[in-house]
Amino acid sequence: MKRISSRSILALFLTFNTSLGISADNVNSHDNIIFLEQNWSAKERDYFYYADQGSRLLPYAYFLHLEQADNQQLLRENTNLMHFGLIPNAANKQNPDGLPIGLARSDDFMGPTCAACHTQQITYKNKTLRIDGGQAMFDLPLFIGAITDSIQATLADKDKLNRFQKSVLGNDATTREITNLKNTLSDQYKQRKKYAVRNHADTPTGFTRLDAFGAILNKALSVTGIKDNYNPLNAPTSIPYIWDTPQHDYVEWNGSQANSSVGALARNIGEVIGVFGDIETETTKWLGFFDGGYPSSIQTSELRKLENTVSKLHSPLWPKEFPEINQQLAKQGRGLYEQHCVQCHLDINRTDPKRYIQVRMSTINEIKTDPAMATNAIRYKGKSGKFTDKPRYYFVGDPLPKEAPAIHITNNVMVGIIKNNPLQAYLAKRDAKQLGHPDVTHPPKYVDGAIIEHGKEVSDEALLAYKARPLNGAWSSAPYLHNGAIPNMYQLLLPAKERIKQFSLGSREYDPTKLGYVSESTENSFLFDTALVGNSNSGHEYGTGYYGKPALSETERWALIEYLKTF
Repeated sequence: MKRISSRSILALFLTFNTSLGISADNVNSHDNIIFLEQNWSAKERDYFYYADQGSRLLPYAYFLHLEQADNQQLLRENTNLMHFGLIPNAANKQNPDGLPIGLARSDDFMGPTCAACHTQQITYKNKTLRIDGGQAMFDLPLFIGAITDSIQATLADKDKLNRFQKSVLGNDATTREITNLKNTLSDQYKQRKKYAVRNHADTPTGFTRLDAFGAILNKALSVTGIKDNYNPLNAPTSIPYIWDTPQHDYVEWNGSQANSSVGALARNIGEVIGVFGDIETETTKWLGFFDGGYPSSIQTSELRKLENTVSKLHSPLWPKEFPEINQQLAKQGRGLYEQHCVQCHLDINRTDPKRYIQVRMSTINEIKTDPAMATNAIRYKGKSGKFTDKPRYYFVGDPLPKEAPAIHITNNVMVGIIKNNPLQAYLAKRDAKQLGHPDVTHPPKYVDGAIIEHGKEVSDEALLAYKARPLNGAWSSAPYLHNGAIPNMYQLLLPAKERIKQFSLGSREYDPTKLGYVSESTENSFLFDTALVGNSNSGHEYGTGYYGKPALSETERWALIEYLKTF
């Protein structure tokens, strides 16, 4: 990926802002942003942007005052943070220091929240549109790398360190306070370097993607007490849109987590584990006797509230700012959708508060898309360390051997954290019932067009698969496929051999004809290469003459695309 040096950021300000769709005039204002109607109030939106989920990436004061690695501008300046795809926002009660969307305070720390990855901002002809719950243009590894570089530069440069010290401690700091500051900053650098080694990406992530599953597994392996216990990250996946997610029976790209019982809470705990939640893996004892599970920084009550907030969210409709939909062509497209798509991508009522969605899973042998994410999830292993002989699910399940699947070790950590939060676990079960989920651990699961045998819902057979969800709002979610390997809807409808092999990501400018971002190479853009491991754009060749159905003509492709704009 090409990167802008800190020295050139200010010089490129106007060009850069144009590519990311945020002008200098509206960086700190909502006045020029068009919010699509998605059933959230302004209060709910602000809560989602800055709720404390327990992520602790960096001491809060450090983030406020660290400078960029190669100049004296603050790391947190909007012009710099926009480089990573973050969305600047105005200061308010929830966000008193004017941090970008999705960077929140957790006690004395700063960390990313759900909103950093699930808030989308697009532009079209000088108009800026906000899509809540959509796919962010965020590059988290690039952001973390910049923090690491900043800390390293501060420790190495006496003047930079002196400015940082005065900003954090004031002019009257004692020698002891100054020494402690240097030591804690050095500790932060060591932590970030360990993170970089543990989560080294063989395949560059780029904008709109993250190997979240791999990072979660590696974090669990890192708390086993075993050194160098991790697996390579080579299966970044597209950040999914999250409207309707609480109503799905199964979630994650490989359908590995049910939403029934405490499943939604477990899923969200896993997310915080992957983004800098602190975990203590020594079992706590309540009243000196009762097993209290694993304490952590994870705010389970906030995770429940966030899940309930997301459950109210509606998918966005085609904006009036875009070209008008050709209804006659869209009507033709509906027939084609019924013929080629609806068997997997179900019709739903997007505003029905009682909607319950049984997703359709397709095994990788059937859909033939890139297998890396699904295979890594079940085949990655690690040393169990301190978890050896402990049950997979903390108090039930087979004992963990000395070397175990990484997901099994992660299961122990997640359930141990749930054990530490019994009230929230009870309330999470209640929440699931209210959304229509059955009171079972694993509800019936569709795999390759049929309900899989009971008891095999999370077997290797079932997890070597990818999820198809309803396509309401999917017009906004390019790049497509689970790994984001196809830049727009038109390309998705082509045979795999005709799809482009490389494209640029970084512009927020929307293409309402092909349904995707405008692909343009700039100094800030990321070049997506489908030849790399985990990046294949093969498979999902529906409408191309495969799967026993006729190929779409060019006119029919455009008709189907037009229909996808209608919901």
